[in-house]
Amino acid sequence: MADQPYVALAAQYASEEEAVADFDALHAHFKEAGKHASFDAAVVRRDKEGNVEIPKREDGDKHHGGRKGLAIGLAGGLVVALFPAVALGGALLLGGGAGAGIGALAGHISKKSSAEDLKAISETLHAGSAGIVVVVSPADADQIQSLLSHATGVTRKEIAVDDEKLDNEVQDAAE
Repeated sequence: MADQPYVALAAQYASEEEAVADFDALHAHFKEAGKHASFDAAVVRRDKEGNVEIPKREDGDKHHGGRKGLAIGLAGGLVVALFPAVALGGALLLGGGAGAGIGALAGHISKKSSAEDLKAISETLHAGSAGIVVVVSPADADQIQSLLSHATGVTRKEIAVDDEKLDNEVQDAAE
């Protein structure tokens, strides 16, 4: 199957509260538009040492296996691709046995994205602050970026995913 284009947005915030406010606005936007399944985002908090936590995540009732693209949780996979230490506590991202799938997501994104793009996204999320990572379809990217009203900086990069291959990789990892 051909690669499916997506847009990754990483937004930097002065506080976790501001990141959560924009996250909630994104969630409301997608719910009101009837596109809740297209919403894939995570609030990311980095401490002064650069350690990363995900205090809030929207998976839109995503379940690995049999789902494609945004429905499989690309934002969580992108966070792990950017900050591999997050995967050490797979339960932070996914419950139960699905944790193995997050590694497959991160690996796929890392292979399909340029190192420069991943570096630019990770550098948006400064140590000692909070941010949001959002993965959306290109058609929604401009509107979503405009909803990141509290952000002090936004990095936007195109990523490509082979939905069918990714789904198979996630299923294989979960077995």
